[in-house]
Amino acid sequence: MGKKLLTLLGVAALLALPYALPDEWSWLVLLLNRALILAIAAIGLNLLTGFAGQISIGHAAFIAIGAFSSYGLTALVGIPFWGALPLAGLISAAVGYALGFPALRLQGHYLAIATLGFGVAVPQILNIWKGLSGGWTGVKPAAPYLYGLYFKEDRPYYYLILIALAILTWAALNIAKRRTGRAFIALRDSSVAAQAMGISLAQYKTTAFALSAFYAGIAGSLWAHMMNYIAPHDFNLGLSMELFTIIVLGGLASVPGSIVGSLFMSLLPKVVEKISLALQRSGAFDHSPFLMNVFKNLNQVLTGVILVLVVLYLPLGLVDLWRKLKHWWAGRQRPAAAGEVK
Repeated sequence: MGKKLLTLLGVAALLALPYALPDEWSWLVLLLNRALILAIAAIGLNLLTGFAGQISIGHAAFIAIGAFSSYGLTALVGIPFWGALPLAGLISAAVGYALGFPALRLQGHYLAIATLGFGVAVPQILNIWKGLSGGWTGVKPAAPYLYGLYFKEDRPYYYLILIALAILTWAALNIAKRRTGRAFIALRDSSVAAQAMGISLAQYKTTAFALSAFYAGIAGSLWAHMMNYIAPHDFNLGLSMELFTIIVLGGLASVPGSIVGSLFMSLLPKVVEKISLALQRSGAFDHSPFLMNVFKNLNQVLTGVILVLVVLYLPLGLVDLWRKLKHWWAGRQRPAAAGEVK
């Protein structure tokens, strides 16, 4: 019952948040939009890495494919955004499926290096393909339009992203519970044992790459039409590493963990940065250059420290923190209860 209540409260908070924020905090809505888009891509990456055990550190390339596919379909072909959105996901999925075949021969750090190469190559190819990408100068996708309503503002776009995230989260949870999810986990734990049980290595590895790329493609389409400007260099290795950090921090093989990790990674550094700037402007560190330098980079330092602490003490990710807190609280209550009986 407690879990259901927390879920309902979380959903209610997400629905009310954009209009509950004061005007001076309106910048947070754009940050939330970015966090939720990255959560969609992170869910896909978690299906591939957390569930299926296939390491990918070039995943921003699939977001780029989705983003530029969506721009090409809307601006060059004339398809409305609502048709381009799923098509961008399918185009990314097709590329992911094709990438899955070479991955059949690779595993561990060899696969990581291969996906790293893919992540480097795609922005370079897009840069050369200037008719689609505009080269390094980029292109400007139009805002989505539906029945006289333009999704130009951050607040309306927030609900569009939230609907997409809800649908894709529901789909991922169902995939994880069904045969496909169980096959992914079996392949992750032991590919030899899985094949002995009749699970096709080729089928499920390529499926994992295709599913993961589909989620990234949807995220890319939403990203492109939210930012209204994209360039190949936006989808660099830094973004790939951010996605990988999100799933490790939130929780591998956890769909909710992908959302928690994305919100944490997107919001915490920016909030800390705002606090740090406010303290610097107040003159709190005028007599201490060392502290001023520390607070200038506090968001990066704090994020790094938290990541180390999570890896050490929460190996299942931030999503496991609630369970640990409940166990800790139950442990504190037991001695008191025993004393009362005496």
